[in-house]
Amino acid sequence: MSVVRKVVGRSAAQLSRAGSKTALRMPQTVAQRSFSTMLEGREKAEEARYIRKMETEKHDAIRAKVERILALEDGHDEKAELFEMIEEKKVDDSMLAKLGLNDWKFALPIGLMVGIPALANEVLVLDAETQLVACFILFCSTLYTQVGASMAKSLDDYAKEIADELKEVDESMLESIHSAVEADQMALSLDEDYKQYCTLTDQLAVAQADVLNYKEAHLYRDAIVKKLDSLSALEESAMQAIRNRMMTEVKADVVNSFQTDKKVKDAALARAIEVLAAGAKGTMGQDVVGEAFSASLARYKANYAKQPEGADPILAQLEKDMAAIAVAPVVEATGGNVYETHPIA
Repeated sequence: MSVVRKVVGRSAAQLSRAGSKTALRMPQTVAQRSFSTMLEGREKAEEARYIRKMETEKHDAIRAKVERILALEDGHDEKAELFEMIEEKKVDDSMLAKLGLNDWKFALPIGLMVGIPALANEVLVLDAETQLVACFILFCSTLYTQVGASMAKSLDDYAKEIADELKEVDESMLESIHSAVEADQMALSLDEDYKQYCTLTDQLAVAQADVLNYKEAHLYRDAIVKKLDSLSALEESAMQAIRNRMMTEVKADVVNSFQTDKKVKDAALARAIEVLAAGAKGTMGQDVVGEAFSASLARYKANYAKQPEGADPILAQLEKDMAAIAVAPVVEATGGNVYETHPIA
């Protein structure tokens, strides 16, 4: 309206200025009138365009607000208020509305015109029953018009509370279902993980079986090597015992021959004197002692060859010791099936 007033005021000022100019200069009357008409038409067009713009913006704002309210949940205060306004603005198409009796200005005189003759002619008798019915109807109408809205609102609030509680229950159930689904998905992934674990366990069992088998073979070889070393030591000990016995017996035989055989003793003495007499330039010549040892070794060899097999106590003991050592090694049986030898806890 302020824009319209400004436009009207501007047009009036222009018209007044145009009138004053016309009074002073009459020859330009036609030109001034056509110019003011053009300005007035342009201002009217701008005014109409502005009004349409304002109406469009107002209509868009109302539509956006209605859409926002309709998008709210059922039971919301703004949405309920909008529906109440729509219900109030509905056209009453009842019989009373068609007859025009929904307006008290028409219903009151018609009611008096019909009611007074009915009461006067006792068509309608006002007794206790009629008053009771009227009171009951008045009570129901009052309850419907005055208390009905609050009762409806309380029932709507109660229904909204129940809906909210059911919604919370649904959300909790939905959350539990999602948790169960996630747990099932984890269980499915655990199945694959368990398969991989079993495969890895089998591979480790195979590797452990190979290691234990190699260990068993290595332990068996160590046992054999130890027995061979023991046999070699026994053989060396027996050979050393035989050499010591031979040397002892040969030396005792030579000593005995020099003590009992005068010819050998005199020959050895004479030879020793010759060597000493010859001095540093003398030669050994005949070795009487060496010949005595050679003869004693020959006699020892001949006597030893005459002994029956197994008569040598050193060799007999050697055979017993070798037989005791040559027993097969004990296998620990830690290789093979590791599921039986090394059960998994």
